[in-house]
Amino acid sequence: MSGITDQIKEKIDIVEFISAYVPLRKTGRSYVGFCPFHPNTRTPAFHVFPDTQSFHCFGCKASGSVFDFLMRREGVEFREALERLAQRAGIQLQPRTEAEEQQDRLRTRLLEANAAAAAFFRHMLVKSQRGEVARAYVASRRIDDATGEAFLLGYAPDDWELLLGYLTGRRGFSPEEVEAAGLAIHHETRGYYDRFRNRLMFPIRNARGEIIGFGGRALGDAQPKYMNSPQTPLFDKGKVLYGLDLARDAIRNADATVIVEGYIDVIIAHQYGFRNVVAPLGTALTADHVAQVKKLARTVYLALDADAAGVRATLKGLQALQSQPEGELTAITSPHGVIGLQRQQDVEIRILTLPAGKDPDEVIQEDPDRWRAALAAARPAMDFYIEALTSDLDLSSGRGKAEAVERVAPLLNQIASPVEQAHYVQVLARLINVEERYILAALGEKARPEERQRPADQLRATRAAERAPVDDSRSSAPTPTQEEYLLGWVIRFPAARAAVEEKLHRDLSPYSALQSLLSGTIDELFARDECRALWRAWIAAPGGSDPETWAQTLSAPLNDVAQRVLGLHAPQPQEYRIVNDALECATILQRDVAKRWLAQIARMQAEATGEAEQEMLLEQLVQVKQFINMLSIPRRSSAYADLHALHTL
Repeated sequence: MSGITDQIKEKIDIVEFISAYVPLRKTGRSYVGFCPFHPNTRTPAFHVFPDTQSFHCFGCKASGSVFDFLMRREGVEFREALERLAQRAGIQLQPRTEAEEQQDRLRTRLLEANAAAAAFFRHMLVKSQRGEVARAYVASRRIDDATGEAFLLGYAPDDWELLLGYLTGRRGFSPEEVEAAGLAIHHETRGYYDRFRNRLMFPIRNARGEIIGFGGRALGDAQPKYMNSPQTPLFDKGKVLYGLDLARDAIRNADATVIVEGYIDVIIAHQYGFRNVVAPLGTALTADHVAQVKKLARTVYLALDADAAGVRATLKGLQALQSQPEGELTAITSPHGVIGLQRQQDVEIRILTLPAGKDPDEVIQEDPDRWRAALAAARPAMDFYIEALTSDLDLSSGRGKAEAVERVAPLLNQIASPVEQAHYVQVLARLINVEERYILAALGEKARPEERQRPADQLRATRAAERAPVDDSRSSAPTPTQEEYLLGWVIRFPAARAAVEEKLHRDLSPYSALQSLLSGTIDELFARDECRALWRAWIAAPGGSDPETWAQTLSAPLNDVAQRVLGLHAPQPQEYRIVNDALECATILQRDVAKRWLAQIARMQAEATGEAEQEMLLEQLVQVKQFINMLSIPRRSSAYADLHALHTL
């Protein structure tokens, strides 16, 4: 597959491709512009390098090939990026199987049915006498015509077969297709009938703007008050954020996502110019929701109700946001069922508290400045945790103080920064009126839960590797690359991942001039697009996923790569050997990355004109050479084919 991706990159000029999204100007042999992935409006930080057909932002450190750019910018998975770029390049991919072709045809028909249904609902709201009750409701919520059109609000009449008759009689869909789209229900004796009746309809679109389902609010006494489409080949409510298609650019520009609870909250926020607002579809935040949010912004606001139910919903939202394994550690559940903080968060989570009894749409419509003030005053997640976990305790009693420490200590133990941890120890000490040393003693007594869990995970992984059958056919297979070895280790073995992440962070920390070039993360070690895409898919998977089961959910070609790298296991998979070999491999790949930057900096230095730029590049050049020298040649693996023999640069 790497041959196909290389062919595609040879035929697509990255400068021309990115120029369709970002205005670029030529400086020497490279091009610069304002980064589309983070707020960047003063000094252009986004560079495109024609020589290497790559891009890099010196601000947020987004980096990669044309594949990485398309996946980040459009929010698509690797398979879709591959297909779109192959089509642009005029390259024929491997023919799809009949089953895949059939699935594509079904998906197209369901999209067409949903689009037709949305047009029907829209007509009924805007033009039909039947829609008067829905128009009155829309007016009562003060939704203007332009916003209603942008969100394609509609009305499902109080009729059992009106939509069904329109789609089958006028638009040529079969009853089975209408049911498969989630628009009709089949009863054994009554036959087919409309699922949505007498409801204000909210079309639900994916990130590409395609209508994949609907939400409906009852306008009478029907229950439930809000009803979504059932799960279909297009729609899974746990994977969709309402309004994301319209909010995506605003989220990137603000580098912040605001998550609210309801359709109307999103609609009114957009109507008043707050366009970085989205909502889950009547569920708590899921890992899939969080994966989408984290691709777009580094700050997430949870804007939920101030009542007890709102607090519980906020805790669930925090659980999802903090249980994503993109940081060094996954979230930890305390004995009281509350999720603790990761050691290293990749997003900043803030809690926006609303006035009691007020929904976001009410706050915004009454006073938009009050909404802005609420955003500005949003609290860090730990502040919210401390308040939520201690609100039901008698903090004047010894038992209440002890319980407060018992509840909060597991969360304090997960804070990476010693300064931040010390701050919250002080906060808790003042709250319960005890000396800090007692809280610090409690922290020291509580072993980090993840440290207790990891050996068990490692043991299970090791035993699985020991039980795996030996495949004699592998002797004729291509020699695995360093990237494939490392990818298999860090996916399969949590200890290897943790050790490599810690090494990358530690190795980079002394070199301040390199920190605009290198992110110190695992994904930058992978030069192959497929390896980077597979690693990013893994860190977006729910915490605790089984690698083999997860791999089966991937579409080709990532499924093929996953099967290959997961099949690599040590003949003697002792934990210390796995970790040592992963560190050895990471060191070699670190040197490769640094050498590529050494060449790039030399090219940039030859073209630099300003004295300040020359000095900066000289400092980077000196430090990257020091960095390469620091990465001394590691020992040679005793468990694997010599990793150094795979070294190609």
